[in-house]
Amino acid sequence: MITCIDAFKNLDIKSSNGLRIAACCLSPSISVVKIDFYNNEYLQNIRNSWKQGIWPTACNNCKTVENQGGVSRRQGATNWYHQNGITDTEPALVRLDYWTGDLCNLACTICGPGSSSVWKQELNLPTESKKTNVNKFWKDLNTSQLRYVHFNGGEPLLSKEHVTFLQALPDKHLIHVNYNTNGTVLPSQELIDLWSQYKLVQIDFSIDDIGQRFEYQRYPAKWPEVADNLQWFIDHAPHNCMFAVNTTVSILNQHNLNNLNQWLQENFYESRFTDTIEYRQQPAIGRFALTQSRKPALKFLDDCDARRGTNWRTTFPELAVE
Repeated sequence: MITCIDAFKNLDIKSSNGLRIAACCLSPSISVVKIDFYNNEYLQNIRNSWKQGIWPTACNNCKTVENQGGVSRRQGATNWYHQNGITDTEPALVRLDYWTGDLCNLACTICGPGSSSVWKQELNLPTESKKTNVNKFWKDLNTSQLRYVHFNGGEPLLSKEHVTFLQALPDKHLIHVNYNTNGTVLPSQELIDLWSQYKLVQIDFSIDDIGQRFEYQRYPAKWPEVADNLQWFIDHAPHNCMFAVNTTVSILNQHNLNNLNQWLQENFYESRFTDTIEYRQQPAIGRFALTQSRKPALKFLDDCDARRGTNWRTTFPELAVE
């Protein structure tokens, strides 16, 4: 019978603009006053559905991916659990998806105000109060069995609270830490020293293109600075750090993936400890998906250009003639 171990071992937490939890980063979240991993009714209903052999509605994202022949979060997480000798479905907090808030230094074209304070500023939307970023929600959690933490943002390397969280965790040598970062921020020496205490630190860089094309998609990042930062990580990251590159394939970069891959092969292929750097691709969702009509996407780019003084027709000439 198909099940999802993640539903019993994982918790997704967003602590910005109020506390919200979910079974994983892909399932709908609910608002809570306090976290109760074991007894929360929403989480229990998801677990009970799996126990009865019923695919929970909250898990439809994975169902859709698997029906289309893709590898879902459920399948990827199951592989991780099995590799770590975990096969049971007794509730225990083993993995944590930790969203550090919307604090970010970029307004990426494929992103939006929900995950970026810079996007909010550009659109004159309210930003989060500083109090929501220091609520220390994790003090309510039993982290004694925690073995994996995935940090998402915003830009997690800008978060001071996540450093405090890492300092507080017990059994650091047993825990695998994972980041999604945009490559524009270098870690502090304090954070590097912390990383050295953990079992493994996996840093996944979001790199969709190179040169001016990268700068348009990851506005207002500068490609030479990001390229230098990637080399810095190779030169300075502790021995227990491993790297990967995540590329979101959209109408903006589908024609330049070969050039990106060539650059990565020549400049970001392995760590200084000769560990091979993994390359991954995922399809864009929303207006820039390859399967969507181009008209709304191009209108969105025109609006961005009007605010930012950029020009997508010059940056992506192949898109302008399609």
